[in-house]
Amino acid sequence: MLNGRPVSARPDDLAALAREVAADLTPKQRATSATSATALAPRIPQPRTSSSSGARSHSGSYQVPASDQDRTLAVGLAGEAAVAAWLQEQFGVEPQDSWKSGLRVHGLAGAQPGDDRLGYDFLIHDGDATYLYEVKASTGHSGEIILGESEVRRASRLKPDETYFIVYVSHVLDRDRRNITVLPNPFGAPDLAGYELVSTQLRLRFNLG
Repeated sequence: MLNGRPVSARPDDLAALAREVAADLTPKQRATSATSATALAPRIPQPRTSSSSGARSHSGSYQVPASDQDRTLAVGLAGEAAVAAWLQEQFGVEPQDSWKSGLRVHGLAGAQPGDDRLGYDFLIHDGDATYLYEVKASTGHSGEIILGESEVRRASRLKPDETYFIVYVSHVLDRDRRNITVLPNPFGAPDLAGYELVSTQLRLRFNLG
């Protein structure tokens, strides 16, 4: 649902979705500062209970149905399209020059493929400063994000002139409730800069030789 009406999440319709989201940013959303992160209040860890679900396989891994994959792709694209328009408003940089992720092929007409291995979605050069933006979008306001391996690597290995931001776009498909929040780099300050670590994973390789 986009602004209260159903829209298609099929791959052939994603470009139209991206254009519509980019065009309907409100003045308040466009005015959000792109170089000042929100100060997060200290988090009090909440106990988390494990639950089982019929959607999980016996191995514990969840296979996303094709329809859910389409929806997830559409939500991610909507978030990046909104951020592309917002960054253009903030810096005057065309999305063709700032948008670096794989989703740019859906949001930019005739665009070359992007690279999701970079660990960020947008790159802005502003004088001597370089800003890296990783976008996380949600149809609600969960207050929880997941960083992938490439994002963790890039956020934790910055050059002196680089600043890494996470842009959380909540209620991304609802113009009136949509909010663009610039979050700090969790690796840029002690104690995860106000974040709460919800879960950890450790992937190890070994050889029994």
